[in-house]
Amino acid sequence: MTVGFARHSGGSEHEPHHHAEELVYIISSRDGWVRYGASPDRLGPPLLLEAGMILHFPELEWHVFNLGKDGHVDALFFYGQVDNIRPEDATKKT
Repeated sequence: MTVGFARHSGGSEHEPHHHAEELVYIISSRDGWVRYGASPDRLGPPLLLEAGMILHFPELEWHVFNLGKDGHVDALFFYGQVDNIRPEDATKKT
């Protein structure tokens, strides 16, 4: 199992990504949201994030977190497996 903490702040724009099945617990959020879907160009509408929310992303489901100018999101994330944690890493040459 992998457990981690993530802090996003400062109006950051992120690129859609996908990886292993993930559970995310939102500790704190102000003007932060997530979009998710079958592919980077087919993400659903923004979902405003609030403290206490639990999000589940199935394995390899595309998602992206974004923030307003003064927004922030603090979250805990959990991966229950080790396959596809970062599938793009498998294609890098060592």
